[in-house]
Amino acid sequence: MMTRIVHKFSGWLEIIAGAALMIVMLLSGADVVGRAFGRPIPGAYEVISFAGGLVLGFAIPASAIGKVHVIVDLVIAKLPPGPRAVLHFVSRLMGAGLLCAAGYALITMGSKLRVTGEVTPVLQLPFYPIAYAMGFAFLVTTLVLLLESVTKGGANA
Repeated sequence: MMTRIVHKFSGWLEIIAGAALMIVMLLSGADVVGRAFGRPIPGAYEVISFAGGLVLGFAIPASAIGKVHVIVDLVIAKLPPGPRAVLHFVSRLMGAGLLCAAGYALITMGSKLRVTGEVTPVLQLPFYPIAYAMGFAFLVTTLVLLLESVTKGGANA
């Protein structure tokens, strides 16, 4: 049940990441063409930066579920199945701890940015929603790693 909920959240985040990537590509292309004609798009850098943050943060949970991240297993592949499973378990727990701390830090940063009212210089976009969104995505990834560490599928990877 919990696994299904976390995977559903991850899927939604992946869709948003794809949409944000499309925005980055379209806006970058339009800005380049606009600059060629002396008409750059005001605030394009700000929107591209925010969307890039969403692409990065929101793609991580789906990457963890799909196991499409980089794994260097020169030594791990030579280990017997028991120690390999223990190493995978421990590494998932360490990753979950790191991502949980990063998610908490981003949400705390978002709260501080909301209180101070910090915004971008050109479009006056507030920073805090992006910090909250990335913190949420990191916490979803934390759940992905924790669930993998306690399920049979996670131990066999």
